Amino acid sequence: MTVRYFGEDAVFHHIGIAVSSLNRVVDSEHPRWDDEVQGVRVAFVDLSGAPIELIEPLSETSPVSGALSCGRPLVHVCFEVSSLVASIGVAKQHGFHLLGTPTPAAAFGGRRIAWVYSKTWGLVELLERPDGSAGNP
Repeated sequence: MTVRYFGEDAVFHHIGIAVSSLNRVVDSEHPRWDDEVQGVRVAFVDLSGAPIELIEPLSETSPVSGALSCGRPLVHVCFEVSSLVASIGVAKQHGFHLLGTPTPAAAFGGRRIAWVYSKTWGLVELLERPDGSAGNP
């Protein structure tokens, strides 16, 4: 059975894993992006066919620092959607709560992301497709 908590067109994009240092996981030449808004530095790797976003905190106040200190490296699952507004609406119908407002993400060329949370499923990132519609939830 397929469950559509984020809309009919939501497609798995990646898994986010917290790391204390990107340099311990990938070499220094590996592409990485600093996202001051999110308080993280990220790099992407393909782990035997699974797309992984490695997430390093930029400071002790980064949300990722908390996950690392609690020993929870799995931070989030990301789904790509055509419309953040529509996907957030569907997610809310399934018990997810919007955390903050959608914001551009450096690692995705300024495409907007939104964070939703459920006690059952945890933290989910929604990534708007490049041709996705704009708008505010």
